[in-house]
Parts: sequence; C-alpha cells; structure tokens
Amino acid sequence: MGIRALGIGAAFVGIADDPSGIYYNPAGLILQNQRVNFSINGVYIMPTHQYTIENGVSAQSQNNTGIPQFFITYKASERMTLGFGMFVPYAGGGVDWSANDLGFPLSSHLGVVSYTPSVSYRISDKFSLGININLYRGIFELNTDTGMLAAMKTEESGSSLSASLGLMFYPSDKWRVGLSVRGPAKMTLKGKTLYTVSVPVVGDVRYESESETQFNLPWDIELGFMYKFSDRLILSSSAQYTLWSTLDKVTKTFKDLPQIGDMEEVEELNFEDILILRVGLEYMIPAGVFLRGGVGFDRAASPPENLSINNVDVDKFTLLGGIGYRSGSMEINFVYVYAIGKETDRINTDYGFPLAESYNLDASILGLGVTFSF
Repeated sequence: MGIRALGIGAAFVGIADDPSGIYYNPAGLILQNQRVNFSINGVYIMPTHQYTIENGVSAQSQNNTGIPQFFITYKASERMTLGFGMFVPYAGGGVDWSANDLGFPLSSHLGVVSYTPSVSYRISDKFSLGININLYRGIFELNTDTGMLAAMKTEESGSSLSASLGLMFYPSDKWRVGLSVRGPAKMTLKGKTLYTVSVPVVGDVRYESESETQFNLPWDIELGFMYKFSDRLILSSSAQYTLWSTLDKVTKTFKDLPQIGDMEEVEELNFEDILILRVGLEYMIPAGVFLRGGVGFDRAASPPENLSINNVDVDKFTLLGGIGYRSGSMEINFVYVYAIGKETDRINTDYGFPLAESYNLDASILGLGVTFSF
C-alpha cells in the first residue's frame, strides 16, 4: 500500500505521515502539514508460480493483476485528522495453471478489499493515537475441469468487520516510533457453483448449487522506527508479526447436491505465525526529487507439507526502489519491487506413493501514485 511507502521498503509504520498511513499506522496522519491530502495509486503485480515434480517436469502459472488504491485525509483541527482509504490488504491475486502444464485447467482468484474510515488524535506534543474501522469485502472465483467428475465454476463474495489501532511517539524532529495492531476477522463468502458433467449420449448436463467458503484473517502487529539524519535523509525500519496460525483451515460447503445433499470439504492449512523484517531509506536531492530504496524478508506462513498448486507460499527476499517528484501541491511517485522466492520441497503421498515436489515463486510489481495536498 502507498507508492512512496513501498519505495522506502514498506517500512512505513514509524513514518506514516502521508495518506497511506491509514493502512500502516493511522496515528501518523496527524503529522501531515496540509489540511487536505488526496492520494490515488495503482500497482501492477506480475507473479510467476512454479511447480516441479521429481522427473523434472515443471509448470508455471503467470497471472498478472492490477490493483487500485485510494486514500484521503482531512485535518479537522490541530489535534484531529480524519481519513478514508480503499485498498487490498489481503490476497489480491491468484493462480492460473493451463491444461497443457497440469493436464487440466485451474484458475483461482481471491481478493479482500478494505473500506476504511480512520481518525487520528494528538494526545500530547509527543504522542498520538489512531483508530481504523476495516470494512472488508471478499471476492472469490474458481474455474477448473479435472475431466473426472465435472467442470466447476465458483463465484462467491461476502463481508466482514475488523478494527486497527495505531500509536506514534515522536519525542523530537529526529526520530519516531510507531506501533500498529490490526485485528482479526472471520470471512464467510457465499455464492453459486456451476457444475458441467458430460454424460454419454445425453451430452453436457449442467446444474447449480449454493456454495460457501469460510476462513479466518489474522492479527497483525507491527513496530517501526524512523531516524532523520538530516532534512534530506531518513532511515526507517520495521518488524511485523502476523498471526497466520488463525488460518488453520478453509471450509467449503456445497449445498443441495443431487443425490448427495449438503457436502462439506475442509482443507487443512495449519499456517504458522511469521515475522517480516523491513528497512528503507529516502533521500531528497535538489529540485524536489526523492530517491528511495529498501529490502525485506518475508517468511512463508504455510508449512511445506501443505504446499499445493492452490497454495504456493515460500520464503521471500524483497528488493524495493522508487523515485518521487514534488512540485507545489502535487507529488508523483513510482516504485519497482522484485520478490525472490526460495524453492521449497515436499513429499506428496496423496497418490498412494511418495512423489517429490518443489514449489517456488517470484514477482515483479510496478506502482504509480499521485498525491495532492492543499
């Protein structure tokens, strides 16, 4: 979230002084100098998921996704700033495996959009508090045809509610410490699943049932630090602890299936809590130009034994860099992110015999944003 923030390695919870602070740490919004700040951003994500089995046969999924972001803040007084943001804090992508690679097509996409009103309040000259209400809207789509039972197309959506708390401590102009806590949520997505079965002589038979998917979103706790070496150079770092262990399973229910009735499937994920580390720099050169860069390390939440073509999650090392230009009331920012995955192996016994598999991913992300302040 936030093109400037991404350029500083996404280590922004201890800075949070532009509109994207709604996501990172709402307590920082009070530090904006202008009364109204409006930011619109877009990121284009280009991931490559890779699946390889022991004989060297490999398949790749490339599924590019564009995601818009929108933030606006209003400084109601010297002690209070109000804000609103629209962004995608979870998922926002998927996989798209071709029939030529897997033997059957599989396309799966999930996105959780947050509509987030926010308030930041200055408690003292050195301390502020921020609160968000996160109104989540989840959308899930699945298309596959294994050729054994039926082609299946699922479209589901649903809503949930969460909240975030932010704290910011700024004892001097030189440094700040920020803390952000984002609460959990339980998502229930409801919709329809369409089945197409090929019956000899009769041909294709289609039927539709109601379906439902349930899963949990995690707690997020992030601590960040910013140090200003000069008016031109700042250093920022952060440590984010995400309690992904709340996502232990995904429960899928198909209702009123012919001759079966309701059927429930449970996918055991057993995700683990993870620590994400980030560090970044921002340097201003003359004429309002900003150079930014950062690095990050993001551990996989999924244990290797639960990796699958639906769930490709590996350790990632991330390089981030950006450039910005500020003139008058407008700032334009650009960022490029490259995430490098670490290949992870597992032994799959689902077929009645041990099959050695490996999974990996990498991703490039391009981002462009414009912010107006007045």
